[in-house]
Amino acid sequence: MKSKLNLVIILLSLNSTFGQNSEQTGEVETKKIKDSTISNLNNYRWRFEMSIGESKGIVPFSESFFSTNNNKKFGNIDINSYTLGVHYTYSNSIGFKSTLAFDRFREKENKSKSFETAQFRLSLETVLNLNSYLKFNSEDSRFKILLHSGIVLSTLQKITSENNPVAGRRELNGGVILGLTPMYRITKQGFVHLDLSTIHNFRQHYTWDGTYSNPNNNLYGHMLNASLGFSYSFGKQLKWKSENKEIVDLENKNKNLEKRIEDIEIKMNDTDKDGVADYLDSENNSVAGVAVDSRGVMVDINKNGVPDELERYLEKKYGSLESTNLSKDKESADFFRRSIEEGYVSILFDIDSATPNSISYDGIYFILNFLKQNPSSNLTIIGYADAKGDLEYNKKLALARATNVKNILVKSGIETNRLKAISGGMDDTVDINAIEARKLVRRVIFKIN
Repeated sequence: MKSKLNLVIILLSLNSTFGQNSEQTGEVETKKIKDSTISNLNNYRWRFEMSIGESKGIVPFSESFFSTNNNKKFGNIDINSYTLGVHYTYSNSIGFKSTLAFDRFREKENKSKSFETAQFRLSLETVLNLNSYLKFNSEDSRFKILLHSGIVLSTLQKITSENNPVAGRRELNGGVILGLTPMYRITKQGFVHLDLSTIHNFRQHYTWDGTYSNPNNNLYGHMLNASLGFSYSFGKQLKWKSENKEIVDLENKNKNLEKRIEDIEIKMNDTDKDGVADYLDSENNSVAGVAVDSRGVMVDINKNGVPDELERYLEKKYGSLESTNLSKDKESADFFRRSIEEGYVSILFDIDSATPNSISYDGIYFILNFLKQNPSSNLTIIGYADAKGDLEYNKKLALARATNVKNILVKSGIETNRLKAISGGMDDTVDINAIEARKLVRRVIFKIN
């Protein structure tokens, strides 16, 4: 009883602790679940991007050519760059993207000689989600920041110039790109973003104004790009494990509580349905309906091998074992032996159960009485299942039924070496769809050895 009381106290404590946490943090948890859902709305496998902005050549330029307006502190904004791209999300922290862009360079004030060049560029890049790496991954944040870097291939072509020795000729350039992209989610599947990138070419013979570069600057070019754009997500929606420390800690606590409750539930199982939990039950295969003590042991005060409650029931219905003799003469003995051998005495079971049903204990008493009156006789106990269900499972169920009947007889005073339990497997002698008929083959029968 003391153990049961301790268990109840533990359960009440767990329930109280969990209830208090739920009351105190309910609003916070509800908000976090909502925010977590919001933050996960844009985790899709693919994202399409488009943007417009300004590209600015830094070096090299020929003498008397430049693109900056020296009269303005920050120069003039010139929308001269257009970009389309596609992004593939590999994980919560890494992805890949490819972009195709068009840039047009020209002078911004009349102090520079007139020029105009056009560039097409294609990039292949790796993208890192800095929210993940910097642990800036608030569940309620719509903001994220990406770092991207990779290779870029481009063609640069002069369009107009005062002096045009290579009119229309394109040059193929190659280099690297490095950029930073802050993003802000505005719809379920959409972001607005600002991209700041620097591009370094390692094979650029032309200046940005379209003439041959000075030999000192040959094979090198540098440009900057700033673009504002919109991206739209599509494809498979992904779910990442939260990296928010508070959420992770809460999930771990919940897992620990679930494990503790699961362990308690296992301990509280009552296999033999005698009212004593398995972890306290010293005899977890007692006969159903028979009184047990606090340790789950069937009560047998007179120590005759038959549980007292079962003994009282059987004596009331049939008389005592000593006064009842099933083999007073040879004819009666042969009849009872034939009844057992030919399967007229059988123990029945409910569907998917290894415990004899309530109407079967008369049959068990019949067998018990026979064994008591015939101490030289041994029995083979054969269990059967109906033909519905898995073959291997039904074989095991049939053996469990035979074993349980054997255990009842052993606990009723029969020596275990007089009994052998085996599985007869599935009995397919009746129509599988006949519910009433299948009741008769979920049984245990006996063979006298």
